[in-house]
Amino acid sequence: MNMVKHKTVKRALRRAVATAVVAASLGIAAPASADYTIGLNAYKQGQYDQAIDIWRRATVGGDVQSMKILGDVFSGKVLEAKGVSAVPIEEIQVDNVEALMWYTLAAYHDFGQFHRPTTSEVNSRILAQQRLAAIRFRMSNSDVRKAEKLIANRFERGSAFDIYRLGRLYQEGSGVSKNNVRALTLYMIAKDRGVGEASAAFEDLESLMTKKEIELSLAAATDWQPPLPIEHRGPTKEQQKLAEMRSELEQIRRETALQAVADLDVELIQRALRSLGFYFGGIDNKTGPQTRAAIRRFQFSQVKADRKMTEAEKDAVRTGVLSAEQTVDLFREAAKNDHPMSQYVYGIMFAQGIGVESNGAEALKWLSEAAEQDLAISHYALGVLYRDGTTGLNEVTPDRPKAAIHFSRAFALGYRPAGDALRRLEWEDPRNGN
Repeated sequence: MNMVKHKTVKRALRRAVATAVVAASLGIAAPASADYTIGLNAYKQGQYDQAIDIWRRATVGGDVQSMKILGDVFSGKVLEAKGVSAVPIEEIQVDNVEALMWYTLAAYHDFGQFHRPTTSEVNSRILAQQRLAAIRFRMSNSDVRKAEKLIANRFERGSAFDIYRLGRLYQEGSGVSKNNVRALTLYMIAKDRGVGEASAAFEDLESLMTKKEIELSLAAATDWQPPLPIEHRGPTKEQQKLAEMRSELEQIRRETALQAVADLDVELIQRALRSLGFYFGGIDNKTGPQTRAAIRRFQFSQVKADRKMTEAEKDAVRTGVLSAEQTVDLFREAAKNDHPMSQYVYGIMFAQGIGVESNGAEALKWLSEAAEQDLAISHYALGVLYRDGTTGLNEVTPDRPKAAIHFSRAFALGYRPAGDALRRLEWEDPRNGN
């Protein structure tokens, strides 16, 4: 009896070990419902970042409830749970790409033969399936492809059985776009890692494919590498914060630069509008009815060119007042239209960072084009640029001989301040070899 009992125990142990090995290969873990509940409690208390982090961790263990609720959170849906109120939009931004990924993972979650799902888990999978169509409908094709890439990376970072499951999704067109070449590649990778189901699936699919498709799949399987973990992809949190700070500083600089546009003379705006065929009145430096009408014509031309307008710009169209951005646009268009005074103004904008980011190369370009048309003041401005140099992008290095050439040309064209600038330049840098 002891011998029989011993053999029975050994067989039971072997079955237990075999079950554990199979479960591990399937990526099955104990239900993470406890973590789901902890995350929900944190969410109710307004600790949204902590809740999302807890649910993300729970999904690694195969918790379908956490997958589904992450889809709800990122799709902007009010959570269907007792004691949960609507979340302010500034707290959690809607992210359809992320939402589609989590809904898809939940909708096609495999509970496996060794885990009996609870009613809540089954309901989570069903609800995720029902919400896939709605979330896809409001997304662009580009965003859907981004989500599918995230889904594929998630499976490919998993077990060999997860890779096989991804192959099934590609073959069936479930959750991702149908792609037999990709499916065969994944079956090949999975069967080489010991997944029996993948071998049978490979043989069935191979018989339906062309020689060229099979060759593409073989090449892809040979080159395949598992995706890097999330922490090794993309910028770190510190890099993201630094990028955000830079973006905020850039926005502040832009707003400051745009404020300076308001100091431009109406006369310059009238000349730019006339060069583009929008203004037909006299150059009187006054914002009268004709000037406002010309501004409206220019603004509507921008709309006609499919330019998106802000609400402030729409208001400006109704009043005939140029916004700062539109003023920059006006001088850019007039400069491109070979209007020398507008080329001069646009060049000065780049030289001083008025409405645009300071850029020495752009300043030289537009001032030089105006100077080539013998605009005296533009020669003078080039002289100043070469005398003092610039800061910002594409800095201009001081070059006194070039400064002297442009001051001389400006003076010869009748711009008297250029003569004083030339004399000061010679006094500051006498011709003694220094």
